Parts: sequence; structure tokens; C-alpha cells
Amino acid sequence: MDKCLHQKDDGSCEGCELHLNSGDDISPEECQLRWVLAEIRHKLMVMSGKGGVGKSSVAVTLALSLARRGFAVGLMDVDLHGPDVYRMLGLGEPLDLVQAQYNLPADLYHNLKVISIEAMMKDRDAAVIWRGPIKHKIIRQFLTEIVWGPLDFLVIDAPPGTGDEPLTVAHTIPEAQAIIVTTPQEISLADVRKSINFCRKVGMPILGVVENMSHLICPDCGKSIPLFTSGGGSRGVQSLEQALLGSLPFDPQIVEAADAGRLTGVDASQSPFLQALDRTVDAILAALGKPEPQKTLPRREAGVLKFAVPLHNGQLAEKLGQDQRFSLITVRENQIVAQEEAAPPDFKPGILPAWLDRQGITHLITAGMSDNARKFFQRKGIEVIDGDPALPPVTLVRQYLDR
Repeated sequence: MDKCLHQKDDGSCEGCELHLNSGDDISPEECQLRWVLAEIRHKLMVMSGKGGVGKSSVAVTLALSLARRGFAVGLMDVDLHGPDVYRMLGLGEPLDLVQAQYNLPADLYHNLKVISIEAMMKDRDAAVIWRGPIKHKIIRQFLTEIVWGPLDFLVIDAPPGTGDEPLTVAHTIPEAQAIIVTTPQEISLADVRKSINFCRKVGMPILGVVENMSHLICPDCGKSIPLFTSGGGSRGVQSLEQALLGSLPFDPQIVEAADAGRLTGVDASQSPFLQALDRTVDAILAALGKPEPQKTLPRREAGVLKFAVPLHNGQLAEKLGQDQRFSLITVRENQIVAQEEAAPPDFKPGILPAWLDRQGITHLITAGMSDNARKFFQRKGIEVIDGDPALPPVTLVRQYLDR
């Protein structure tokens, strides 16, 4: 990507300009990445030390399960040499590639976005022969050129091993957490240790380990039949002091549905795999502090104005993030009815406008801002007003109301 998506023809970038106003240096590309990542609450990279452990099946069904619980989910397939996500979901041509929108069942249509290199391939059987720098660029483009919007989860299906793709994710998404998939085989557990060491070296937190294909449920008697060494995965995980998020059985109907592109149509009540996965999702959510789906609430009330004034020593700050706090003033029927102070989580591009929008802010008073930076807030419906930094917030609001 040659320039930030917010960058203008004259080289200016309202996102970068806003960030520079807060006293932090930032490149146009990094600006765009922060803009996107700031609106994603949890980033989960599903990885494995070796192939053949069902990692993609876990990643896809995890994304489906989260979406069906009401979470807004993005599913990003960065297994560039062996992408499987599209085929498992039976996806055809996207309805809107930029929005990562597909013809999905009604209970998933608004909650799930998907991107894979297969969306851009005319021949899905063609071999992808790329070196590291190209793969690095493609993954960053997946993040910056898709309109993900606010997400509760971004589930990233990484290829087996510890190569270019997981490394790019680790460097590009510093908030990502790893879910490592294994089987009860000893050789698979040896590769789990490599994945754990990779995460430690790149500073990626490990949420836990999922033991896949741990057993088979007999369709006649309902008993559990071990497919490999019984409990091997559990013992190995315990020896490595990693949380075991769940043990998933081998389920022939999941294999058949994935091969036929019908995973979205499997009845969870008839699938031992999906029933066990449901408990695994519970464990993942518990490890993340039991988040609830973001609710879309009416942010603004008819007839009510809400002003945000950046503070410094009780007056309008000369720079936007000078004291990292705002005075929030509510006006109803031309009268000030409430005033409070609040601090946003950060002043990075993407975070501050979105935070102000969630507070129901209609007007932002500043000591001066360029036209490009103003547009950054105007996209959220926030009017930017110039004010005198020698005056307190209430006086500035009253001046605006009395004009």
C-alpha cells in the first residue's frame, strides 16, 4: 500500500495529522492499521505446530459459534498457500469484497465477515508461490483495505508452523492472542512446544490450547473411543503450564460438511464436535473476562447537544491530548444540565473519534484544528468548533449557545 487510505492527493492525512496533534509520530500506513485495529476488541490467532490437526476447522467453527452468539466477528484466512476457509463455508463470489460480505444464512449475515486470498483468485486450485515480503504486504492489506468496522472478535486462521504469516500477524497486531490447536499424539505435542516458544519470543500471549480429535463418540453406544493416546494432549498441556480450553471429538459429519462447503448448515444439537466446541467457546470467553456482544445503542437524543472540551488546568487545552481528559457538557433546551470529566482509552486515530461518538458527543471544542483533521470527526457526525484556550469549558459552551 503506497499511502494511507485517508491520505489526500496533496500528501496530507487527516488520521496522521490528528495523531501528530497528540504528540506522537506515526507513518501513514501505521495510521491506517491503528484506525482499523482500534475498533476490534479481541484478536485471536488460531495456530498449530504442524499440519493435519484440524486447525482450520477449529478456526472456522469458532468464528461461526461466536457470530451465532451475537458477536460481530471477522474471519481472516492468512494461510496463503493452503487456504481452506472459503471452501469450508461454501462461499462463492462476494456480494461486496470491500465489506467482506457474502450470501450467508440470516443468523450470520450481519455478524460475520470473511476474507481469504481465494476471494481474489480466478482459479482456486492455482498454486500461490510468494516469498515473505509479498505475504507480509497481503496480510496488512487484508487489515487495511477491508472495511471491518467495529468487531467483537477477529479470528485469524494461520498456517501450520512458525513462518512468515504468524510472524507478520504478531508484528502487525500486537494485541493478538494465540489459540494453539493440537492432537493427543506425542509428535503433535512436540510441535506445540515450538508454537509456545514462538509466542514467547514474539511476545504474543497464549490464551490456551485446544485438543482436537481427542476421541470419537460411538454412534451406536455413545461411548468415547480414544483415537490416539488417551489424555496425551491434556498431560502435555499441563506439563507446559498452558490452559486446556477444550477437547474436541472427531466428528465425521463435520469432515463431510467442511468438504462439501456446508459447515454453516450443521445442526449443533446433532454434532458432538459442535457441542464440545460450545463448551470450548465458554472457556475462551471466560479467559477473556466474559465479554458481551457490543450493543448498538442510540448515541444521540433528539433536542440534546453534548459538547466535549479537551482540558488543561481546567481550561481548554491548546493541544488535543495535553491532559488526556475531556469535560463533557450536556445541553437541553439551550440550558446546561450536566457536566462531567472523562478520559478516553487513547488518543490514537480511530479510538478518539469512536470514543467521542459512543459518548453521544455532537460538538468538539478545540483551540484550532486543520480542515483535514476536522473531517476525521465529521465522519462521526461531530462538529468541530474553535475556542479560546484561556476560557473554561462552561464559558465556551455558553458562548456557542448565545451566538
